[in-house]
Amino acid sequence: MWKPALLWCVYPIIVLFSLASVKLIREITNEEKQELIQYLTTHWKTPEDYVVEKFSDHDLVFIGEYHRIKHDVELIQNLIPRLYEIGVRNLGIEMGCYEYQDKVDSLITAEKYDEQLARWLMFKWSVTWGYQEYMDIYRKAWEVNKSLPKDAPRFRVVNLDYRPNWNLAEEEMTPELWQKVRHKGTTDEHMAQVIMTEFVDKGQKALIFSGSHHAFTHYYQPIYDYETKEFKGFSKQRAGNIIYSKIPDRVIYIELHAPWWAKENLDDENYPVGGVIDEIMKEFKNKRVGFDVKGTPFGKLRDDDTYYSIGYEEFTLSTICDGYIFQKQLSDYEGCAVDTDFITEENFQEAIEYLPNVRARKFFTKPEELINEIVKDAQIQRRFQLHMK
Repeated sequence: MWKPALLWCVYPIIVLFSLASVKLIREITNEEKQELIQYLTTHWKTPEDYVVEKFSDHDLVFIGEYHRIKHDVELIQNLIPRLYEIGVRNLGIEMGCYEYQDKVDSLITAEKYDEQLARWLMFKWSVTWGYQEYMDIYRKAWEVNKSLPKDAPRFRVVNLDYRPNWNLAEEEMTPELWQKVRHKGTTDEHMAQVIMTEFVDKGQKALIFSGSHHAFTHYYQPIYDYETKEFKGFSKQRAGNIIYSKIPDRVIYIELHAPWWAKENLDDENYPVGGVIDEIMKEFKNKRVGFDVKGTPFGKLRDDDTYYSIGYEEFTLSTICDGYIFQKQLSDYEGCAVDTDFITEENFQEAIEYLPNVRARKFFTKPEELINEIVKDAQIQRRFQLHMK
């Protein structure tokens, strides 16, 4: 979803404000509360069991994340052996370049795991994504493949994105220059094409892991001009949207618990659906759970204070997703671990040249400065405190 303003050039700048401004959780009636509690009590599943179950009647399961949250990426790692057990042998990830897919295939089927190659693959996708948990997705797939009999089919991790020519970006961008930078089109268009080619056209099932905005299927994201306060319509070209338009009955979207953008200001974030989910989960001592949204009491939960409700007469949780995963309270979230060898003297110049935010490039003169910024971006509690209200 959100990306840091210093390292990225196309996302809003975060405004600082105090912990005292954190939005209060809205109240619900006792009747509503008991209905939600009863539903979870009778339909309880661990996140892993919940995701695996969805493949019984879906070919593609999209899981959307906030980014850089440790337990979310670890969930994807934990799902890899579970997926293989049920015959699902594909994981598509946003965090990698498809043009290097041959190297991914060789990495996760090799006799010995090559940590440096995994690091290189992640660096080529994003020079600011030096997070160990994402690279360890490859390692987990390698471990599963290493344990298999010689002739057994192998598990695949498929990179869905591509590497833009950020080295061609300038401070003042023109449409023509953007075409040179984004030379293969938008991330969503490219991801959707790879999903079709690698999974749908081959009749294979796959788990798709990406930022939540790329994963939207039946939900259309609003286009809103915050300066003129004008609603411009809906974007219908997210990767999940594109796939859903082709095979709607075979696709499902599961949202991972995280803050939502506020309606009045994208620099602010709130608890999703007014914090009702957070409140209900206290009744279960915050145990990890995955549950259906569509056609359940949770699907009826409204949220008129979020950006995601713009353009919708009645926006509820089921408007945006089919399923939901809660693993812990937001106050207990941890960021991903940073690999301090991700930026070195050898690749530092390339890292600077490929920073999407051209203006930020002049702020870094040595590898440790860039590493420190990557560390800051993974300080989840700091980020939540800075912009939730």
